[in-house]
Amino acid sequence: LLATRVYIVAAWFVASLLAVLLFWYILNRVILKPVRRLRDTADKVEQGDYTVRASIETGDDFESLGDSFNRMLDEIQRTSGQLRSMNESLDLKVAELAEANIGLYESNRLKSEFLANVSHELKTPLNSIIGFAELLNEQAQSEEAPNPKQVRYLANIIESGRRLLEMISELLEMAKIEAGRVEVSIAPVDVGELL
Repeated sequence: LLATRVYIVAAWFVASLLAVLLFWYILNRVILKPVRRLRDTADKVEQGDYTVRASIETGDDFESLGDSFNRMLDEIQRTSGQLRSMNESLDLKVAELAEANIGLYESNRLKSEFLANVSHELKTPLNSIIGFAELLNEQAQSEEAPNPKQVRYLANIIESGRRLLEMISELLEMAKIEAGRVEVSIAPVDVGELL
């Protein structure tokens, strides 16, 4: 009876040990090993390696989870490539815009210099035209019987010439402002006239 009891306890102990070993093997093989593979793959992705793929062949939900993970990595790699090409394209566009901006700045500088030179060159002959028109106007008015049309025409020439001279002077001032060559002079101003 004692020997039978010892055999039963030994058989129970061996069966329990085999059950634990079988449970550990199944747990490790079916559950823990796929989870470790997914974790290792996720760690490599976290380090920046998007070429790694999870290879799980268990025929259950872990395999479908690994396939979903792989599809997600494929999509990330594809969108990463698209973003990289877009960034390269944007870098080229920024470089082109920078060159265009430099060209525009240079064009603006040349325009300002041109306006300053042309305005100055236009003032000299216009002053001459106004001066001769004023001289002719004085001569026409000093005659005994001045021709009213002639006097009116000369007055129109003088007035238009002075307006044009003011516009050219303002244009010259604008060109000086843009070129950064404005000279400020402090002087008394009639506020009523200014308004």
